Amino acid sequence: MSSKGWNVLKIGNIGRIVTGKTPPTQYAENFGNKYPFITPRDMSGQKRINQTERYLSEKGKNEVKNCLLPVNAICVSCIGSDMGKVVMTTTNSITNQQLNSIICNDSFNPDFIYYALVNISSGLRNIGHNSTAVPILNKTDFSNFEISVPDIFTQRRIAEILSALDDKIELNRQTNATLEAIAQAIFK
Repeated sequence: MSSKGWNVLKIGNIGRIVTGKTPPTQYAENFGNKYPFITPRDMSGQKRINQTERYLSEKGKNEVKNCLLPVNAICVSCIGSDMGKVVMTTTNSITNQQLNSIICNDSFNPDFIYYALVNISSGLRNIGHNSTAVPILNKTDFSNFEISVPDIFTQRRIAEILSALDDKIELNRQTNATLEAIAQAIFK
């Protein structure tokens, strides 16, 4: 137990850890438009992943069916220069092998766990940089990484506040993009 009544837990105790996998790329029929195929390239600072560069077909999903993630899974990039990026799924999705994902147990709020992992992303990067020439945080090390977690009621309250702020930031980004497009149109 840490200070303030928060428990220090290994990530592996928060839920099921899934390491992604790429279906055989030599078979074009593995790819399609049904299941988002999340890679670090799709992770650009957003909380929720709504769009990916590539999608898998039903056949592709079946090739890696043990890696299927539900809504609200938390995906963390664990290899290379993109280490420590974090997103949440918005639909059933699959990731490549560069990501470890957490499917939270009922005792944990996925939004809170997302924010906790964003908060420690630089620590995850530092661990990976100590491993090899290509920074990597394998599933075992990722599962053993510790975070502080309060009771579920406090998790929900913290997640509500931070989510509301994120929603406001996203709305401001969209407003700015719209205003910039209007200004460009007027200028032209």
